[in-house]
Amino acid sequence: MGTGTAPARAKAARTEAADAPRERIVRCATELLADGGPGALTLRAVGTRVGLHNSSLFHHFRGKNEIMAEVLGRVSDGLRERLEPLAQNAPPTIDGLVAVLVTLSEHYAAERAEARCALRLLLEPELGRARAGQGATPLWSWLARAQAAAVIRPVSVGHAARNLLSMVLLEPVWPASGAESERDRDRRRTELGAFVRGALTPVA
Repeated sequence: MGTGTAPARAKAARTEAADAPRERIVRCATELLADGGPGALTLRAVGTRVGLHNSSLFHHFRGKNEIMAEVLGRVSDGLRERLEPLAQNAPPTIDGLVAVLVTLSEHYAAERAEARCALRLLLEPELGRARAGQGATPLWSWLARAQAAAVIRPVSVGHAARNLLSMVLLEPVWPASGAESERDRDRRRTELGAFVRGALTPVA
């Protein structure tokens, strides 16, 4: 190994250790916001769950609003990043859309708190509709391109995007009776594909 390897590893370890409390704060805040909305996300609740006093929280964030902005920013950015492959789906195909939405659905099935936050972001104006719109931009753009190319039937792009996102987000936020099985995952993939194709395929 090169002489710089050990110092680089040590620096990375120090960075990871320094970031760990911040990451715990963000994950805890995501769960609080998902479960109870903005009113449930308080410094006291975050500190209690994470095991940090307010003075320690202020070392990482200036207050509740900054924590919430971090959570919502990550949720919005995560949605946009996972929809971004639609920009490379050229020419647009319904199969390409289904593949991206299935991947998104599987992510949210594993990250249910994030799914609930994404749904809140889309439905609750006080959380910032502009941020929600930014996250879903690749989907809006794909639908517009696909409609212009007659790949999908004539639809309201905004209405179709909201329906598709609802389909992807609602199942993960529904209370689960237990761990998802492979059979459940197969059913979800099949039903999502059937919904998308049934809703968007042009009528012959």
